[in-house]
Amino acid sequence: MSTFALRIATPARDVFSGNVDYVSVNTPDGRAGFLRGALPRVAVISEGVIEITVGDEKISIYSTDGILSITADGMTIVTADGYDLAQARDESAMLDDNAGLRYKYAKARIASSLIKMKGKKLPEETF
Repeated sequence: MSTFALRIATPARDVFSGNVDYVSVNTPDGRAGFLRGALPRVAVISEGVIEITVGDEKISIYSTDGILSITADGMTIVTADGYDLAQARDESAMLDDNAGLRYKYAKARIASSLIKMKGKKLPEETF
């Protein structure tokens, strides 16, 4: 297959940039797929997953509503927000691991504080 340039951008950053074989996006009328040589156009895309094929690799990018532009130079998708779903799953797993460690640390600190308080008598007006 012949490749073409694809750039997916948000106002904050580029989500994806590279040469691809195939791109499939959500449109208000349903899914649309594009190969190299697609006719130049500007189109609205709907929120959903942009599926990209690069050789044997499949990449899934989540995107909010946006605009797609096809020119002789390639395809550009501009969206308010987007991210690589595989990378997001990895980051989510890391955050879950960190949250578990923070929970264990907080639990140990509380247990330590309770042990230190055990021998102390609290004033009556505390309660």
